[in-house]
Amino acid sequence: MTQSPVKVKSSQPNYLTKQEFEKRVQNGQMLIVYNNKVYKLNKWIKHHPGGELAIINMIGKDATDAINVFHPDYVVNNKINSFYLGEYDPGDLEEDIIQSQTSTNESELLLTLAKEKSISMAYQRLESKVKERGLYDCNYWNYAYEIVRYIILITTAWYLVINGTTTFHYFISSICLGIFWHQLAFTAHDAGHNGITHNLYVDYLIGIFIADFLGGLSIGWWKKNHYIHHIVTNHPEHDPDIQHLPFFAVSTKLFKNLYSTYYKRTLYFDNFARFFVSYQHYLYYLILCFGRFNLYALSINHLSSEKNLMFRNLEISSMILFWCWFSYLLSYLPSLFIIIFYILISHMVTMILHVQITLSHFGMSTADYGPLESFPRKMCRTTMDVDCPWWMDWFHGGLQFQTIHHLFPRVPRHNLRACQPLVKEFCDEVGIKYHIYGFIEGNGVVLSALKSVANQVKILKAVAKENENKYFIIKD
Repeated sequence: MTQSPVKVKSSQPNYLTKQEFEKRVQNGQMLIVYNNKVYKLNKWIKHHPGGELAIINMIGKDATDAINVFHPDYVVNNKINSFYLGEYDPGDLEEDIIQSQTSTNESELLLTLAKEKSISMAYQRLESKVKERGLYDCNYWNYAYEIVRYIILITTAWYLVINGTTTFHYFISSICLGIFWHQLAFTAHDAGHNGITHNLYVDYLIGIFIADFLGGLSIGWWKKNHYIHHIVTNHPEHDPDIQHLPFFAVSTKLFKNLYSTYYKRTLYFDNFARFFVSYQHYLYYLILCFGRFNLYALSINHLSSEKNLMFRNLEISSMILFWCWFSYLLSYLPSLFIIIFYILISHMVTMILHVQITLSHFGMSTADYGPLESFPRKMCRTTMDVDCPWWMDWFHGGLQFQTIHHLFPRVPRHNLRACQPLVKEFCDEVGIKYHIYGFIEGNGVVLSALKSVANQVKILKAVAKENENKYFIIKD
């Protein structure tokens, strides 16, 4: 009797052509390319710590650079292998790109493609330098000094409320509490990026203690919002950090009633928005004074509506405890007027943080250059750094190095200054402009950008009024 031949599993990898890759994506498969390998993330997307949108915005793309800088070694070396589908065969990529563009200048497109590839390769060499110099390692003494500062601020705030006898005491206390929240945000930012212990769960718990319990804000909301911001920086339709209608518009694209993929609703440019945007360069600092109240609302909405949220109950409990201790602190104040005064001052002090956050992006490009643009070029184009002396680093909390942070989001912020010479050298090497301004000059750049958009609203109003007058003249 003849035995059936034994079927031997082929050791040859499965190759997916560009056409097959795109067809599968169109049919609903969540595929990405990483180091010329294809990974299918349909089963993982709901469990992704950075949220579903962070993955969705990379579907159908080469996500190599973004994956490398956002994830620790155990993810890129081990975890991602669970989702391996096959090898990626791009075929004649240059020809496909040329055919997909409206431009007929083929040589220019090929040069652009070659340039972006060289930038990406130089960026990977830069990341290797950052790792070799130990700049991913966290020096915990930096946090020891900061904890001392935090304790002094919160202790002073409590002491002056409990033992204070004059409005001036309560005023100083409210300022100390506001500065306490302002400073805490920097460490919460580190924890959100897993930049303290580099352990997802440990840093998440640190973030909950700092953001939720001490600050009343959801670290889970921040992670979802911020990770999307890092992937689609300054994209009017996708980046929630520049979607602030009806109060601000950093691009005239927001005049078109854009649909926000983050908020899953249309951002209407109605009469209310037209009024505020027309004067946004005058109202900029005033509106930011109330920014923290908006963060409370966003945090509560996130915890009540977000699906598959890690540590939901712990976050809710921590935020309830925040309102308990803050209400208890307010109970020592002698009158309702002083309580309202205290709340407003302590929250308005955190306006500085909102200025520091918006400073990095509000004045920068909001254009979309499509699939040809490399990750590092996009980060440098849409982000600015703030030039300041080292002894002011405590004030800016690492946010003054936003370009560097966007290139290396997991590098501890205390090491960002050491990264700056390497980034400048990289930008010079590949011919990318490194945007850096002084704090006052940077504010000027932002106000100028806001004014430019505001002027466009006034022009549109004038044109509409002129057309209306023509209509009535013809009708008469």
